[in-house]
Amino acid sequence: MTVCEPATTGTVVPTGELDLRRALTGLEGLLVMSMAMMQRHDVDEVINVLKREVESVTGCQLVNVTFQRDREWITLPPREPTKPAEPSPSTGERVFVQDNGDSWTSTTAVAVLNGAPGQLVLRSFARPDPEQLFVIERLGNLLGTALADAQVHERHRRRAHELGAANNEMARTVAALQHREGVLEEFARLSTTGTELDVATSLSRLTGSAVVLRDRFGHETTRITVAGRYQPVLERTSLEEVIGGRPELGTIELEVPPDKDRDDASFALRYAGVALGLLRAQAAAMNELENRLSRDLLDDLLGGLPADVAVDRASAQGHDLGVPHDLIVCAWSSERGHRGHDRDVDHLRMAMARQRLPCLVVRNRGLVVALAHRGVDMGRMFNDLSRAYGDTNGVIAKGEPANSPEQIPRAYEQAQRALRARQQSHNPYGFIAYADLGVDRLLALDGNAEEVERLITDWLGDLLSYDRRHGTELVPTLAAYLDHGGKYADTSTTLTIHRNTLRYRISRITEISGHDLNDVETQLNLHLATRAWRLRRASVGEPPRNAVR
Repeated sequence: MTVCEPATTGTVVPTGELDLRRALTGLEGLLVMSMAMMQRHDVDEVINVLKREVESVTGCQLVNVTFQRDREWITLPPREPTKPAEPSPSTGERVFVQDNGDSWTSTTAVAVLNGAPGQLVLRSFARPDPEQLFVIERLGNLLGTALADAQVHERHRRRAHELGAANNEMARTVAALQHREGVLEEFARLSTTGTELDVATSLSRLTGSAVVLRDRFGHETTRITVAGRYQPVLERTSLEEVIGGRPELGTIELEVPPDKDRDDASFALRYAGVALGLLRAQAAAMNELENRLSRDLLDDLLGGLPADVAVDRASAQGHDLGVPHDLIVCAWSSERGHRGHDRDVDHLRMAMARQRLPCLVVRNRGLVVALAHRGVDMGRMFNDLSRAYGDTNGVIAKGEPANSPEQIPRAYEQAQRALRARQQSHNPYGFIAYADLGVDRLLALDGNAEEVERLITDWLGDLLSYDRRHGTELVPTLAAYLDHGGKYADTSTTLTIHRNTLRYRISRITEISGHDLNDVETQLNLHLATRAWRLRRASVGEPPRNAVR
């Protein structure tokens, strides 16, 4: 039968009933054990000392210790934590002894600082004597002190660890902020004093990533690679930023390796985009200003600007008018819906830039006009423009060299006449110089207008009247026939009609006009008349009229 009883009938074990020698021996061992526990500063180590030394000090084995740790009940050695069973002894008062049949259990209070009293449970195979109970009671007091001290040290260590972690986090935050501040300062400086290449190079250095700049059409303009940093495509993260938030300024791309911080890379990319946006916007504004000044200057030069004023204005824009110049006009017959007027100017300006010739470019009277230092390669320019437009349906023409600003208007008129002559020829696309016009130079002169009109009327009057009345195109047919030297095969191919149709038209031309097309003199006069008619009817910059019904 289990018996639970107090160790003594009083609240304190009477000193007179103790064997003082045995009690002092137990206290000596208890002192040594308590010193060992107080030096541990760790709850688990305190319990380990207790487990190791309790039997030699008290003659009992440790069952468990139950106490509050951070407001939770803890039982060591581990078992299910429970609040101490009632009745529980108060510190310094009593030790409860329980007879379990085959053993005895001694329970004493363990008072941990600022916590509810716990308990120390020991087991022995004989009923503890008063000396043992005296030592057990003091052991409970000392154990409570040791556990309280250990918990204080644990809290200090935990707080120190938390403080260290907070300090480390703060240090990382400060380092990140300093890094980002450096990024902002770098791109703020480059946005005013740097170039696009400087921005791309700095972005690559700050992020350890490859950088690609593209213009508004998606064409790559700059690429910065990182030596020794090759990564397979699937392992890289590609980030893209619209430069300055304006699609017309292009984009900037970043290929971030997996070992680089994506947030830092995104931050640097964003502000690199801002810096590039400022640079490109400034460059675009300056380019527009320069282009506008150039357009105004060239417009005035084409209109006949006084030489001294022209030279001064050109010098202010960095253009030397003191050397001979070529004046070029360009007209392309591609659909205007697929391109803008500014694109025409850009194409001609880029073609001139490839020849490294200083030039002024403007749109005037429906034509794109360029004034460049003498030495323009017309064939190369036509090829460059054909690639830019994607077809060869255009004409470029050049006037005679202008050796002074006063000669520029004359060169402009000559270039227009050459352009008009080429557009109305049987081969209406390509390039031509005014010097290559031959007899067309005389036919196109304004001073000969009256005689030229009389020539057209005398030789083509009846045919022109017939075409107007009946909606036919006998005059264009005659012009093509004479251009090809009277060859039916070549003429029918050019006009895209059957030979029999061509023979019928030629017979009608002979019948209506009364001219003998086999006569050499008649052929010459008719050929001159048709060429004059084409030159007179063509508007400058008008697409060629080759379709003949």
